[in-house]
Amino acid sequence: MSSHQIKAFANSDTPGKFKIDTRDVGKLNDFDLLIEIQAAGICHTDCLFLQMNGKVLGHESVGYVKEVGPQVKDFKKGDYVGYSYLKSSCLMCDLCVSGRDVFCKERVMFPGNDNNNGFADGVVVDARFSYHIPREIEPKNAAPLLCAGVTVFNALFSNNVSPTQSIGVVGIGGLGHLALQFANKWGCNVTALSGNPSKKEEAISFGAHEFLNTKDIAKPGFAETAPKFDYILNTTSADLHYDDYMNLLKPEGQFLVIGVPSKPVEVSNLFGVIQNMWGLRGVLTGSRTAYREMLKFAARHKIKPQLEEYPFSIEGLEEAIDRCEKSEVRYRAVLVKK
Repeated sequence: MSSHQIKAFANSDTPGKFKIDTRDVGKLNDFDLLIEIQAAGICHTDCLFLQMNGKVLGHESVGYVKEVGPQVKDFKKGDYVGYSYLKSSCLMCDLCVSGRDVFCKERVMFPGNDNNNGFADGVVVDARFSYHIPREIEPKNAAPLLCAGVTVFNALFSNNVSPTQSIGVVGIGGLGHLALQFANKWGCNVTALSGNPSKKEEAISFGAHEFLNTKDIAKPGFAETAPKFDYILNTTSADLHYDDYMNLLKPEGQFLVIGVPSKPVEVSNLFGVIQNMWGLRGVLTGSRTAYREMLKFAARHKIKPQLEEYPFSIEGLEEAIDRCEKSEVRYRAVLVKK
């Protein structure tokens, strides 16, 4: 990035195909960081914006600080950093000052209204929404933690999950395989729930203590003898029959949702919901505090994603996006500079 010029991979007029977008950085604003990117993860969320011709995508990128703005105090040139899905917030409202900046009415989430995103050799971001990454975590492993990792971590962190509690993780994919690792190291009793029995051994290797075939859940009488959970975390976008899953909750249990299904969700057993005080709750990406705590936790417990590596090029990005759209990636795709 000589002379602070950024070369990015922007959407072309053909979704899933990309073109080179080159621009000069210019003078940094007070709280800006210029980051030279080393690794960029590909997320299903990126695939939602492929129709935006000219848009630079990517929100799981890590690298080294190239330059800092005049008011930046917490970072210096050469620091190993990443940045968040939450690009900015007002930093002054009650939500922001209480650590819930992710709900700020003035928040800007990815992809934002500019092209400062991660499918590029560099990016300019707000230092106040950037994070020191522990050196123990390689760039290729750190990148997916900045979206997939923090989201599943936040399911535990924001719900005050106790190490003595039980959690069922629905789906063993890009989110689920990380959720199994985080929940195991959190100290929970962890069960993987999947309709693919061939994934049992792999689920155990990620941290599950038990495996439950979801094809059995709808069978008559199954809920009476099945294990019960304090929490069930749904990481998939599959169209689930929510009643069957909520019947596996303990009294006061919580059904936590990350994945968005294609059809409206129905919960018909309201008597059971009331009688057992069950909860249905969404899980959003983490606050700035959650990001910092997640990175420390992942480093301490050696949590890392299972990766497919691709060259940091248009060809590498197009191949990774194609596999991501087809749900063929096992389990996170990352562009890596050699």
